[in-house]
Amino acid sequence: CRSTFKRPEEGGVNRRKCPNCGGVSVRMDVRFRSPKKSDSKQWKKVEFLYQHGFNFQKVYLKRGDMWIRQRYPGTLEEAKEFVIAFHDQAIDWKKDETA
Repeated sequence: CRSTFKRPEEGGVNRRKCPNCGGVSVRMDVRFRSPKKSDSKQWKKVEFLYQHGFNFQKVYLKRGDMWIRQRYPGTLEEAKEFVIAFHDQAIDWKKDETA
């Protein structure tokens, strides 16, 4: 239903029942800013990133001795490259509970 809610954290629970539609809702990082409900392209990008272990947590690129924080991609095509480049920083959702 593409609804977003601010909820208190429940000890590592990343999926809950959506109070709006009854479907599964997922926990996103505090930095996540939801697209407009009508912006299908951006929601596809968000879904793709989440399915590949990125909930808008901080992601870094190492350059020499420095770690540089990376911006999240703006398009689905950029997201595909991002997932490949930063796969080692993805979250393994298989370990988490289900709603």
